[in-house]
Amino acid sequence: MDALIFDFDGVIVDSEPVHLATFQEVLAGEGINLSSEDYYEKYLGFDDYDCFKAVGADYGKPFGDRKVEELTEAKTQLVLREYRTAVKPLPGAVELIRRASEAGVPLAICSGSLRQELDVASQAIGVRDCFKVIVAAEDVERGKPDPEGYRLAMRRLAPFGSGGPEPSKTVVIEDSPAGIESAAAAGAKVLAVGTSYAASELTAADRTVASLAEVTPADLDELIA
Repeated sequence: MDALIFDFDGVIVDSEPVHLATFQEVLAGEGINLSSEDYYEKYLGFDDYDCFKAVGADYGKPFGDRKVEELTEAKTQLVLREYRTAVKPLPGAVELIRRASEAGVPLAICSGSLRQELDVASQAIGVRDCFKVIVAAEDVERGKPDPEGYRLAMRRLAPFGSGGPEPSKTVVIEDSPAGIESAAAAGAKVLAVGTSYAASELTAADRTVASLAEVTPADLDELIA
């Protein structure tokens, strides 16, 4: 493969419970009781901005842009507090990242989380140095399922390979239907990991696994064979 791109939340770290709890804490201050069922069924995979916008509209309390910025900043500070003290990698993630990096595969993160969150969490689990590129929420105008983020990640990886990665020789690891749609629309091959959704909801991926603990770089190469 020419490149390997990871989503972050639910792929590298078990962060969705953190995001849910911090969304709930911030939204409670606005009189909104966000249920875990609604979060996982409707908003998982959204970046913070889009999530606050959608939740406000759905719960009858639409937020303006300035308010969304305030809510996002409040949530970010709560997330960073948790990441600095309690973030844990998902099984097999760190090992796969390190093996691919040691094999010379250019690596990137493409996530709907904010850059500061990605930097803090990836440093906390000891893999920040493995990634040549990070595409975060503030780098794109349109979040997943739009392919903008994955296309940008491939362009930014160009200096680290011979002429840049071919989309069809790029592998993306995702955990959500929106992320799979985004990566596939960018032309990449997609491995889905069933940490956040049932396998029946991830069938658009080229392959689905229960855990990255069962995946090697050679397995990923087979996706582009």
